Amino acid sequence: MGNKKLKGTDGILNPKEIYCLCCGKKDSSDNYYNSDSLQYKAYGKLPYCKECINEIYQGYLSEYKKLKYAEPEKKAVQRLCMTFDLYYCDKIFESAKKEWVEAKRKFKNDDLVYTAYFMKHAKMYQYRRNNYNTTINDEYKQMKDDQKTMSMFNSNDDEQQKVVSKAVNFFGRGLSDDEYLFLQNEYDDWTARHECQTKAQEELIKQICFTQLALFKAVRSGDDSKAKDLNATLMKQMDAAKLQPKQNKGETVSETQTFGTLIEEWENHDPIPEVDEELKDVDKIGLFLDVFFRGHLAKMMGLKNGVSKYYDEYMKQFTVSKPSKRNGNNDDESLDDSEMIFDALFGNNTSDKEE
Repeated sequence: MGNKKLKGTDGILNPKEIYCLCCGKKDSSDNYYNSDSLQYKAYGKLPYCKECINEIYQGYLSEYKKLKYAEPEKKAVQRLCMTFDLYYCDKIFESAKKEWVEAKRKFKNDDLVYTAYFMKHAKMYQYRRNNYNTTINDEYKQMKDDQKTMSMFNSNDDEQQKVVSKAVNFFGRGLSDDEYLFLQNEYDDWTARHECQTKAQEELIKQICFTQLALFKAVRSGDDSKAKDLNATLMKQMDAAKLQPKQNKGETVSETQTFGTLIEEWENHDPIPEVDEELKDVDKIGLFLDVFFRGHLAKMMGLKNGVSKYYDEYMKQFTVSKPSKRNGNNDDESLDDSEMIFDALFGNNTSDKEE
């Protein structure tokens, strides 16, 4: 449907030449974008030449970057569509941007104008009769479905401003917001995966991030010679920071070893030191092993050794013995009282009573 051939836009006057309302120059109508908006129905064209439309877009883009919006390009395009009653949706923006980036890479030309690609996609058949009112209705429906309030601000804008401010203090001034975001994301990724505890390690990783940024730019511009040199520099920096894959081979191997194998390797290469005296056996595990395991086992087997003796001594505190009549007291009443207490605690010997 999007490839269906479009008919020319019909205007009331359909002039062959139009004066641009921005620069004032008179030029062929072919140098003006078509418009189906009621605002421009006399010409059927936007009364602004293509060069001026691009300049207006660049002005919006510059302002949104100064305000540190999360996606200044998208905001600038939305503002352009609002001004000229054009239909906007994220699908058009992304499709046009993808084609624009690929064209710059293919033709090695950074001067290609993005607005030309956006207008091309915005005027496809499925969007032909839409305008900015359609955009507002689409956004309202989406906000209603998401149960949110419509706003010109993005929730990511404040977060990005915090990240950029942090990156400026760390990497220094003079870069764009996109470059700061790239550097900060790469630095956070490196430090999350590798140790960074010293100032030297921090500086090495910082230099790696700068080199990655320069390499990214060189690859995008198609400068193979510069990219090759930067890649060699990156390898040297990674080597200095001990971050090359060959230097991390041991870490990769350790992830596949069993826990017992790792313990043996650690003890052979880096023996575990003795525990501090105040931290030794704080839960008395050794005591319970000697008493309830080895001591109890020795007692069951009838052995008399150190651990069985240790078991007997420990268990005395939990043992109750029958009172003995031979306690040096000849008072029969006292003896009877002792037997009564014993019987009350342990019960009577029924077998003796039956006899």
